Amino acid sequence: MSRLTKIMLGIMIINSAASALFLTGLVDVNSAPGFYVVFPLAAIFFGLFLISRVFGNETAAFDAERHAHRADAARHNHSQTVESVHGDAHPAPTSA
Repeated sequence: MSRLTKIMLGIMIINSAASALFLTGLVDVNSAPGFYVVFPLAAIFFGLFLISRVFGNETAAFDAERHAHRADAARHNHSQTVESVHGDAHPAPTSA
């Protein structure tokens, strides 16, 4: 798991624990209803964790495929010639 995925998982666990404390009544938050924001935040961070977990595997596969294509292109890279209009072969221009 990446660092961002672990952070989202940690925030989700903290929000879930806080939600459990509020629901069981161990912590009285009736006088401060703003604390009830942890309920949807736990769900939001759980969704973000799942999305980053799924796309983390996809991006790793994409990076591996891209690396393989670059390695294959570097292996097959050889000097190319440029043909003129008359069919004469000239060496390809090199960049300085």
